[in-house]
Parts: sequence; structure tokens; C-alpha cells
Amino acid sequence: MSWDDERVREHVQRLEGLLERLDPAAADTVHALVELYGEALDRVMRLAGDTGALIEDELIRHLLLVHGLHPETAEARVRRALGALETFLAKHRTLAEFGGIEDGALRLAVAAEGRAAPPRPVLDAVERAVRAAAPELDRVDIAAPAPEPVLITLDQVRSRA
Repeated sequence: MSWDDERVREHVQRLEGLLERLDPAAADTVHALVELYGEALDRVMRLAGDTGALIEDELIRHLLLVHGLHPETAEARVRRALGALETFLAKHRTLAEFGGIEDGALRLAVAAEGRAAPPRPVLDAVERAVRAAAPELDRVDIAAPAPEPVLITLDQVRSRA
């Protein structure tokens, strides 16, 4: 059985829906099974030595995160995700700065050129990327500057009249 990443995502989404509808005894059974597979996966990680190739695979990366076994910290994964966005952000003349992770909340500062607020699609792309990199985080707090008020001077109004 060889699934592509899209099939894996669809299967995970379907599975999440099924898990929500389980009765308590079935949920306990699934939990016990997941714990067993988690222990087996932990042993695989210890035996594998070089885990670089393993964490490149989306399904394995997801399983490692579910079981708290990912060898990289959330900070390292978020920083890598932000690095992967550099070309996209540069195209939008925007910078994203890592502000830290505390109590399950990621802090980011995102600003467009001239300290203006970036467009909503840019903010959404940043949030999607960091959530995908560190799904175990509870919150993503993005500090973006408030839009600059448009100031029209009295002289400008008079010159148009």
C-alpha cells in the first residue's frame, strides 16, 4: 500500500470524523492501540539513527507529532516554515519575525514594507504554514501593525475645490 500525501490527508480527515462519533469504550480501545503504536514508533526512531529522511515524509512527521516524538522542537520547525516563506513574503514586501513560544502560544510579528499591515491573504498564508509545521501549538498570535490612517490635509482639499 503506497499512498500519496493527498490520500493520507483525506484519510486523516475521515478518521478524525469517525473518532468523534465513538462511544467511550471504543474510544478507550483506540487510545490504548494508539499508545501501543506510539511506543513502537518510539523504538523505530531510536533504532533508525538518522531521522532526517523520516521527518521529510508527511505521514511519518504527523505520526511523530501525534506521539510527541518529533526530533525537532516546535521553534525549529516554525523557523524553518518561516524560512520557506521568504520568497513569498519578499514578493509581498513583508517580513515575519519569530517572537517566541510560551504556554502553547506562538508569537509572530508580521509587517509589510514601511511597517504597514500586510494583506489578509499574506497573514493567512503565514498562519497556515506555521500551524502545519507545529500543529501541537494551541494558538498563533500574529502582531501586525494597525493600518496607517489616511491623512488628507486641508491644503489638499482646497486644491481640489
